[in-house]
Amino acid sequence: MKEIDETNFSEFIRQPVSVLIFSSPWCTSCKSISSRLEALSRNLENRVAFGICDISVSPLTPARMQVLSVPAVIVFENGKEVKRLQGPASEAALSKVLESYR
Repeated sequence: MKEIDETNFSEFIRQPVSVLIFSSPWCTSCKSISSRLEALSRNLENRVAFGICDISVSPLTPARMQVLSVPAVIVFENGKEVKRLQGPASEAALSKVLESYR
């Protein structure tokens, strides 16, 4: 997963399909979702870009996206938000969100 911050956020979300997780190192649910997305990304690597934004390092990006808690997973299509998962999501929930991009 690519690390996303204020300098590359706009470019990252302009891709045809991108998935961005907002997380923090102290968040155990974030670590769990990150590993689930890593596993799912292997099947979608040519169709979907995956990124991670550490809210403690890059606070402006989550503020811009109105992310109020972590973990948060946002799916973008051509720069527009199309889906958001807030809180700990199961692998099934993440798979369901991404199934149309397979």
